[in-house]
Amino acid sequence: MLLIYPPATVLPQKDTSEDQVQLRELGKAEDAVVSFTNLLVKTGTTSIRLHCTVPTWSSSTDTCLDLYDLHQLKSRFLLFVHDLLQSLRAAGISASYSLSPSSSSLCLICQKPVSIDIFQQLQESSDKFKREQVTLIEAESGPCLIIT
Repeated sequence: MLLIYPPATVLPQKDTSEDQVQLRELGKAEDAVVSFTNLLVKTGTTSIRLHCTVPTWSSSTDTCLDLYDLHQLKSRFLLFVHDLLQSLRAAGISASYSLSPSSSSLCLICQKPVSIDIFQQLQESSDKFKREQVTLIEAESGPCLIIT
């Protein structure tokens, strides 16, 4: 039997070369939770689904030297996510999250999924991030937190 399918629709690709990432170091986790919550409260958001990347393996970097460091990072990250959810819910924002595995040593929490180009920019500039710090990124796709 011969099946004929219509030609595939090609979606236009937007030019992501103009995606700019602005970094703002927030310091400790508690400060980052308050800042991110206040940022979302100001926008008037009533519900949010956070998109989170969890490192499962990473080559040695300045912020994550070995598997022990990677395990500590994942533990801190998961505690941070739960603290952030409690803060958002206390502020009246219905919040949930999804976890995605990543081969990066950076833990991301984003309001919207991050484009691959921005993720690659972050990987290339990962030497700018300090160990055990939280950084806020304001990209076109929305705010993101990076935990190292």
